[in-house]
Amino acid sequence: MTHRRFRAVPALAVTAAALLALAPAVARASDAGAARAGAAYLSGAVKPGADGMSADTLVALRAAGRLPAAEAARRAGALRAGANGYAQTAGATGKTILALVASGSGNPRCGAGGLDLLRRLQRYGRAGRYGSTIFDQTLGMLAVHALRAGPSARSVSVLLGARGSGGWNFDFTRSGGRADDVTSTAMAILAARAAGVSRSNGTLRAGLKWMLAQRTAAGGFALGRRDRNEANSTALAIEAQGAMGRGDARARRALRTLQRAGGAFQFTRDDAGSRVLASVDATVALSRRRLPVSVAPRRPAAC
Repeated sequence: MTHRRFRAVPALAVTAAALLALAPAVARASDAGAARAGAAYLSGAVKPGADGMSADTLVALRAAGRLPAAEAARRAGALRAGANGYAQTAGATGKTILALVASGSGNPRCGAGGLDLLRRLQRYGRAGRYGSTIFDQTLGMLAVHALRAGPSARSVSVLLGARGSGGWNFDFTRSGGRADDVTSTAMAILAARAAGVSRSNGTLRAGLKWMLAQRTAAGGFALGRRDRNEANSTALAIEAQGAMGRGDARARRALRTLQRAGGAFQFTRDDAGSRVLASVDATVALSRRRLPVSVAPRRPAAC
């Protein structure tokens, strides 16, 4: 950039101008560039371990194409080592499987000590229902799909039958409990599409229509409100639309405005929240990928 003339301005004005210029500069970054920066942040901020953030980070790094074989093996090894302690719900077991499949390192259904994660996940499933929440259900379904072991037609029926008056809700009930929300609806669409449910399915189309009607004035999405953009809901809404064959340039722009110096995304414009959680979802979405980011080349053998 060239400047025709230098004009002295007060130091306070310079500081304010610099701060105002930062967000637009980040917002103008390409989706791919923003995703790479998010992945670089995650690689340094999240050490190998056995918890949800560690599993999510592995998935995000794979989505962004920033997962060298040595790092994949190191992160997968740490996740396997602690899998027995972490995978105590259907959702946590599903996350572990999704991350191990994304790592491309070793048998993705096996934890340390001969733990068979697919069998553990199947024990959490009863009559097509995994666990007690929408995240248990959808992560469980995504995980068995990633292992080429399902999901069953019954679990698909249970998922579609749980749509409320508009979309889906955290409590995974048709009525009562919490209100329908964007995040739960996006996860339901992702799980259903991964299971092979058609884009033309009436339940999915109705859920998508409801979700799009929740868009904020600033172009993104939020959980249960429409006065601000939230990174996680916006990212998952982008993924769900991709699963339904739609793009959303407006939402991607809104998501990029939540990225800060160093590559991290934050929860909202004014609330940093968990930058790791915001960054993993944003990195996947801006990589133009969606859950599950990887599927095993064949159904893995038992542990």
